[in-house]
Amino acid sequence: MRRYTLCRLCFAVTGLLFLTVLWTGGWQDGSMPEVWSCPVTAAGTVGRVEEKQNGYGQKQSILSLHAVAFCSGSFPNQNEQTIETNKSGACAEEIVCYLAEGEEIPLTGERIIVSGQAEGFRRRRNPGGFDAALYYRSQGVLFSMQQTKVVKREGRCDVFGQTLYVCRRYMQSILEAVCQEDAGIMRSILLGDKNALPPEIRALYQKGGISHILAISGLHISFLGIGFYRLCKRSVMPVPAAVILTCLFLFSYVVMTGGSVSAWRAFLMCAVSLAADVAGRSYERMTALSVSALLLTLRWPMLFWQSGFWLSYGAILGLELVCPILTRLWDNRLAKLFLPGLAVSLVTLPVLLRAFFEFPVCSLAWNVLVIPLMGVVMALGTLALLAGMVFVPLGRIVFLPVHILLCLFELVCGLSERISWNMWGRGAPGWVQVFLYYVLLLCFCLMKKYMTKPCALLMLLGAVWIVRCPLLPQDTLTVLDVGQGDGIVVQSGDGTAVLIDGGSTSEKQLARYTLVPYLKSEGVRELSYVFLTHMDADHVNGVETLIQEGRMEQIRIDTLVLPAIAEQDEDYRRIVSAAREAGIRLCVMGAGDAVETGGFRFSCLHPQRGAAYADRNDGSLVIYLTKGRFSALFMGDLDGEAETAFAQRYSQKLRNVTVLKVGHHGSGASCTEAFLSACSPQIAVISCGEKNRYGHPAKETLERLSCAGSRIYVTKDTGAVEIVIGEERARVSVQAQGWGKPVAASKDA
Repeated sequence: MRRYTLCRLCFAVTGLLFLTVLWTGGWQDGSMPEVWSCPVTAAGTVGRVEEKQNGYGQKQSILSLHAVAFCSGSFPNQNEQTIETNKSGACAEEIVCYLAEGEEIPLTGERIIVSGQAEGFRRRRNPGGFDAALYYRSQGVLFSMQQTKVVKREGRCDVFGQTLYVCRRYMQSILEAVCQEDAGIMRSILLGDKNALPPEIRALYQKGGISHILAISGLHISFLGIGFYRLCKRSVMPVPAAVILTCLFLFSYVVMTGGSVSAWRAFLMCAVSLAADVAGRSYERMTALSVSALLLTLRWPMLFWQSGFWLSYGAILGLELVCPILTRLWDNRLAKLFLPGLAVSLVTLPVLLRAFFEFPVCSLAWNVLVIPLMGVVMALGTLALLAGMVFVPLGRIVFLPVHILLCLFELVCGLSERISWNMWGRGAPGWVQVFLYYVLLLCFCLMKKYMTKPCALLMLLGAVWIVRCPLLPQDTLTVLDVGQGDGIVVQSGDGTAVLIDGGSTSEKQLARYTLVPYLKSEGVRELSYVFLTHMDADHVNGVETLIQEGRMEQIRIDTLVLPAIAEQDEDYRRIVSAAREAGIRLCVMGAGDAVETGGFRFSCLHPQRGAAYADRNDGSLVIYLTKGRFSALFMGDLDGEAETAFAQRYSQKLRNVTVLKVGHHGSGASCTEAFLSACSPQIAVISCGEKNRYGHPAKETLERLSCAGSRIYVTKDTGAVEIVIGEERARVSVQAQGWGKPVAASKDA
């Protein structure tokens, strides 16, 4: 028992650090609105330098700046070597600078002054979306600087850091020449550089459940560390010197490859192992794990909010705590092949579902094949890199077996795409579900030798059932923050989902980064109906992508509903053609038509069937949603005279609408007094983009809504707006407040 004292102490202190960060709300801090979206000048030390392709396919240099202090005043003398900073100014641990085109890349370790446009990282705007602010904050990065120009350079650099940078660039060029079409994969595997990794390969490996091989992890550190240590010992080097040299080599490798959480964790555990070897003590993996966790969290307390932290440590905990129990219960050769992977999956399952909303079932089988072969890939890949440094054709010959293995990996991942049940999950589990899951798993681990097969199956299946099934299914209406566009999802408690529009002119790849993550986070695998109000890009381009790639993402559209208008333009016909090719049922709706699903009734109030409209907006599909006492009106882009005529036609039917999705993104011509008098909305939601060039929402529109007594929500300010539909009232909550801290707004209507 005494040998685990250090382990318990380290875990206890780490737990206290976690509770401190949680209690103080440090994970929400880090916004500096006083410098956001405005020119700033800052001084700092150059850290990591890398090149990425921007959205236009151009290479852009990116550098991290450490120990940052904001400056004041002008700096006309470019040759002055001493950098003075404003001591009273705000400071930041680190910022990320995107260099302007043509700027010379400074050397690593140089003290420089830069000027540019400060931009805060974006917080999560929709459920299931990526919280860039929290991710960068966990690494100590406060904000980014766009179009950065170097004002001054001190001239002195960090020789160690610059040497690593030059070596990395050189090895990247050798891998490009040796590996050719596989260079992006090998750069990721050997150098931790994902900038050249094709997105389709990344997605393919994720679906196969083997994407972990693309990151620097314990497998890489163990392979290189053990190999280098043995090589040093065989060279008649004293053991202490071999340990020091191995630690220096591994430290250099981790720094050169970017220093991911898993890499630092593996390095620290390897260092503890080597220290135990020198001291003649036995190596305890749990003690090494606890020491590494404590050291990392002391350095970066916000790492608790990175899924990579929990996945990395959860994998080791699974092997140490769960795998021995499973091995004792199912002690046969075939089972032992799968039990380590199963143990890791059991510990990390809630983390995976919270981060990615699904779990690739086939990964349990594929990793049995892939993990042993990764040793061969790394050994031959490293050998090919070294051979390429001498003679590129020789490197290509050595790399040939690796190319065959990578083709095998793509083949097994491709099989996963064809298996409909491979991606398992019902959305992101709630924190209560996660807590109950780990309580059961902890009980499983504590029972140890008293555990029996029936009891083990019952507890583990019960835990999996808890995270799979939603505890409180509810009817919801969510207006997503899609920037300048529209995207509304209606869900019933029985799992039925309907999408009304899905497009944006300000958000790139809306389907990939907004629609699909949201639907997966909610456990939606099928959309019963998708209504397209009209064919403008800011309403349909995300749905078009979903039609084309829905099968790959395993999200099925059952019926596509379009407005029943007389004149069908090229965009209308293109969407119809794409839907037919995808095997999606088509339906057109005009005034008087209705469909029912999930207990909701979707009635079409506009356009008149077969009518011709000179303007697309005037022919927008207007949907009136009802369920019990709840009602919602979705106006598409209808405004102006068309909206006034609509109000006159339905003035008696639309009394006391619960929710109004304001037409045409809150333009000045929408929500006339006659219209608002006709529908009397309690809640008005406007979907528009930050700093859009149209000035949406118009000030006069907001004033009319306010005078009508409506509570107003604008997605550019609030993020996604979720309305939980109850029998008596609707509860409204928003995702975020602008670009700053999240808010917990909740109101009843």
